Amino acid sequence: MNKIFFFALFCLITFGSYAQELRCEVEILAPTFKNDPENTQVFDQLKKSVLSFMNNTKWTDDVFKEHEKIETSLLITINQKSGNAFEAKLQVTSRRPVYKTNYTSTIVNTLDGSFNFSFQINAPIIFTQGSYTNNLSSVLAYYAYYVIGMDYDTYALEGGTKYLLKAQEIANLAQSSGQIGWSSSENDGNRYWLIENYLNVQFKGMRKCAYEYHRLGLDMASADAKKGVDNITKALGYLQQVHVNKPGSASMRLFFVAKVDEIINIYSEASNENKQTAFNLVRRLDPSNIQKYQKILKKG
Repeated sequence: MNKIFFFALFCLITFGSYAQELRCEVEILAPTFKNDPENTQVFDQLKKSVLSFMNNTKWTDDVFKEHEKIETSLLITINQKSGNAFEAKLQVTSRRPVYKTNYTSTIVNTLDGSFNFSFQINAPIIFTQGSYTNNLSSVLAYYAYYVIGMDYDTYALEGGTKYLLKAQEIANLAQSSGQIGWSSSENDGNRYWLIENYLNVQFKGMRKCAYEYHRLGLDMASADAKKGVDNITKALGYLQQVHVNKPGSASMRLFFVAKVDEIINIYSEASNENKQTAFNLVRRLDPSNIQKYQKILKKG
């Protein structure tokens, strides 16, 4: 009896100390395949396989406690299916908690419209670092590392580089696959350019912003709200040079997709000086949302 107890305790400690990094939710939408029992079974199995792959793969060498796992969501919308071949869209979002609050801040919010893959029931999703196996495992692994790297960047300056480089390696290896979404000759918002831009020296201001906005801004606000908002204003200022270097870049657009509503809420109780400074920044950096940002000046 004692041996069984200690063995169970050992397993709990051992496996708990190596808990995986992601707490990933997966949803499959297939609006054109409603009321089709055969396809419903395939989609259910696809969901289970993706969940297992994302949540049970050990992506880093770091030890994560249960409450430290990165909250991630994948929304896969199936547009077409022919045999085992799927054409789909993939929405990827991730969030990180803000220190001493119940609030979670969106870090990643990107829509990948070129998610084509093959999937067969009972066939495991296999990914091997350093090689291209298939598009399903490569796309999922790419976004796992991208989410982790972006999350780490919010806790330490350029802290996610190791994992962002892994995502870039996957993108480079997939170049010769012929699958859409990986080629440098495609649009500037695909997987290749998403990671290339963010790691490019011309985007250093964006990475500095990611760290100071979250770690010195949002995390500090619970102890000193004014200081936290001041630091967020300063962090947004780093994006100006990025805008000059690469106006209208996909990375900049995605930053504001994730942050537009949050920025408006942050400045709801800010000083008039901070409101005006922030408004002057975001109207240049994210002009497509100018009407939303007008709320900054009206609040308070």
